[in-house]
Amino acid sequence: MNKLSILRTLIDFAFIISCLTVLVLVLFVSIAASGYANDLPIKMDGQSILVDNWQSKLMLVFVLISSLFFIYSIYLLRKTIAFFAKRDLFNSEVIRNFNTIGICVITSSLLLIIPSFFYQAVEDGSLEISIQSGFDSPILIISLGLFFMVLSEVFQKAKNLKEENDLTL
Repeated sequence: MNKLSILRTLIDFAFIISCLTVLVLVLFVSIAASGYANDLPIKMDGQSILVDNWQSKLMLVFVLISSLFFIYSIYLLRKTIAFFAKRDLFNSEVIRNFNTIGICVITSSLLLIIPSFFYQAVEDGSLEISIQSGFDSPILIISLGLFFMVLSEVFQKAKNLKEENDLTL
């Protein structure tokens, strides 16, 4: 269980840092949306965004919503790890949490990719698709979300098998 305590500590740390980051992001988005940050260039996904029109402000709102989905997935992961620490692996809430984590991670990733694509198309007039590799790759993040959803199904099947096994003598 040493690995579980290390994982729990790292997830708790990531959750706290993410919450602080989102607080700063909320302040920044509200300042930018009110029009006080019109001259402040922002670089997002290697693309410079000047917050001077409604499209760029909407883009910042999508970033904020995406961050909130991701933080919620970290929160659910913390809850799931707490069930693991209690050795309650096949709880219905664990199964539901894994599925919801997957949905939140995929939604978070799509809320960053799709608006960025349309913003670039509107601002530059060019349709450009770039494939990234590495840890911040959208394909990897969406795959991680799908993995959590598959993990939910695996745990559901394991729970059903455990219940059947408990009934047989």
